[in-house]
Amino acid sequence: MSESASNGALVERLARRRTRILPVLGLFMIIQQSAYFAHGDGSRLVDQVRISAWVVTSAMILLVLTTGGFWLRSHEVRAMLDDEGTRANRAAALSLGFLCAMLTAMILFVLQRVWAFTAGEAIHLIVTAGVFSALIRFSILERRALG
Repeated sequence: MSESASNGALVERLARRRTRILPVLGLFMIIQQSAYFAHGDGSRLVDQVRISAWVVTSAMILLVLTTGGFWLRSHEVRAMLDDEGTRANRAAALSLGFLCAMLTAMILFVLQRVWAFTAGEAIHLIVTAGVFSALIRFSILERRALG
């Protein structure tokens, strides 16, 4: 089997794995979000660890969404994984994520009159809404593309 055919099989396997893993990451992010609101004010060390984990998870998901991930794979494999359809799906997903983040910010702006929340809580909600919606949309589009 040629290297190109071998890479093609690897790309197919990695693309399918990506569509299975992304929703799990989204679920993990939502669970972290609920833990943030259910526990403490962030003054304890365990709260700081939980908040740091949320920041790292959000940043990693955002990096995967914007770059395609698979940084440890060869350039050829990354290029094959980042084909025109995937780039279009990523753009559509990031567009939806931006829209959800802006809508969440506007809703929070209105709700600040009746619901007391901190800037940190608002940031958590805005970032989570944007990243989570982009992640799920990208996953759905990629799964549909793979059939």
